[in-house]
Amino acid sequence: MTAHRWTSAAATAVVLALVATGAPAAVATPHLAERSATTPAGGSAGDDPSAVEATVRTTPAGAPDPATARTLGSDPARTTTSGDVLAATSDVSGFATVGVTWAGPAGAGLVIRARTSDDGGATWSGWSLLEIEALDPDAAEGGSAPLVVGDVDQVEVAVENVAAEDVHDVQLVAVDPGQGAVDRAAADSSLDDAGGLSPFGKGAGGAVSLAGAVAAGDQHDGPAIRSRADWGADESLMTWTPRQGQVKGAIIHHTAGTNSYTSAQVPSIIRGIYTYHAKTRGWGDIGYNFLVDRWGRTWEGRDGGVELEIVGAHAVGVNDETVGVSVLGDYEQATVSDAAVRGVIDLLAWKLALHGVPARGHTTLDGSREARISGHRDVGSTACPGASIYRRLAEIRSKVASGQDRWRHLWNTSTGYLVEYRPHLSRGEVWFVSGGTRHLLTSTRARAALAGRLGRASYASHTFLTSLERGTDFDSRWARVPSGRYVMLDGNGDLMWATACGTVRHWGGDCTDPRIPDRARNAFDVEPISFFARSERTGYLYRIHDGRRERVYTRDAWWRLTRAVGWTELRDVKVTSALLNEFPAGPSHR
Repeated sequence: MTAHRWTSAAATAVVLALVATGAPAAVATPHLAERSATTPAGGSAGDDPSAVEATVRTTPAGAPDPATARTLGSDPARTTTSGDVLAATSDVSGFATVGVTWAGPAGAGLVIRARTSDDGGATWSGWSLLEIEALDPDAAEGGSAPLVVGDVDQVEVAVENVAAEDVHDVQLVAVDPGQGAVDRAAADSSLDDAGGLSPFGKGAGGAVSLAGAVAAGDQHDGPAIRSRADWGADESLMTWTPRQGQVKGAIIHHTAGTNSYTSAQVPSIIRGIYTYHAKTRGWGDIGYNFLVDRWGRTWEGRDGGVELEIVGAHAVGVNDETVGVSVLGDYEQATVSDAAVRGVIDLLAWKLALHGVPARGHTTLDGSREARISGHRDVGSTACPGASIYRRLAEIRSKVASGQDRWRHLWNTSTGYLVEYRPHLSRGEVWFVSGGTRHLLTSTRARAALAGRLGRASYASHTFLTSLERGTDFDSRWARVPSGRYVMLDGNGDLMWATACGTVRHWGGDCTDPRIPDRARNAFDVEPISFFARSERTGYLYRIHDGRRERVYTRDAWWRLTRAVGWTELRDVKVTSALLNEFPAGPSHR
């Protein structure tokens, strides 16, 4: 399940633009005669041959008919007896995803049920509960989590406690994810024949061996991750500007809905959730960072770059601090497959190692102490990720910890400050990123020197790069950042900050502006930089050394580093977080 709220992380790796979301879907008035409006989910998919355009059908909710009211009254799982009920029924097509939206408060007291029919409404399934998406308390609109109903003819929803919660304009939203070549490309008869979960979630759950190659354009050294193009993302719906946070852990989810899907239907499921999140809810993109199907295949979710610390929209309050991974299916009663668990383990062993996060232990998320790998229910009021997955979290943590040894060579190398964009499989562009500005490295010498100090370049999407302000090209050994200061490379390839135009000119730069920000005069007049800085906002202590910020966690470490440079007293200077964030993250000291 997903939830969406933007929060401030303790320290962000790159300062980007704020969220830009699309307008919510049009709403209708309840208690009117049923009417349906079918519209494309967004604009044209453009020239992208992989994009598949979805269709959204909205139906206003009204008073339930007598048959629906009787069925609700006899439902043994019903927990309320309120007559305050609205209902809506809609035809659906494709491997459909549905949800319920409304205007008004978040509506945490609403009870939402859905049922489906395979024969045009002659017979109906039992009722399934839809969870409420958690939102900010002052949100003007609310909605349920998406529910993947699959290949059915009709869906009906019933929403109780509408008047009590003071919500209105309740709508049933049905997404037809469309069909495309990506669906055929995802089909694998050997996977489908291997079994797994039955429609009722009682499958054997055996392990499945996958040897899938990394999708074209996904340039990283980690496990196989299928790209957004592989599930047919219509990027015309992508109105959110990717933003980086600071990964401190991972939250595991399940998507809910049908467990009876084939390998070819996985792209349809992801497109349905994407369309509902991006268009209907107005989030501008899918909430999860990654998705894993029941065969263990891993799919890129939220845009920005699989190696970067991209902020998701999957768990209220901790989106800036965690990576969100969701397993396709409903695992409250069904048994999750070993293959899906293995896929989660392989992904997190690589992803958390990349950001220097141990799998074991606890961290502080939104002010609370939580395990670094947690389930959604640990940080929110929800049953997600389902009892079956939740029971295996201890196993997942242990195996991720063991699997991290494989990625020790990448440990904490994803700083987000050297990024590469490859539009094709050919050699791509490498950019130096500082303070939300990107500088193209046009000099082979500069590229080699920076790579020697910052490590290999991380893969980033075109959307992420274009969300950054473009600065001057790094065509020799210098570039100017938005604060007016200059980042330099000395003769040894070490990063340093210039404090005067004379220094810039000395190293071959064309510095014509003599002004250096006042905040840099006293704190940064030693070259190369090596001193202690304390964030004015968080109070965290860092050593600035060799052009990197190194977090100092203990007083003992502070003393040890101080004595190493010959100081006889503890001292530091207070600096702004924006200035600290102009330095890429380095190792920590405890």
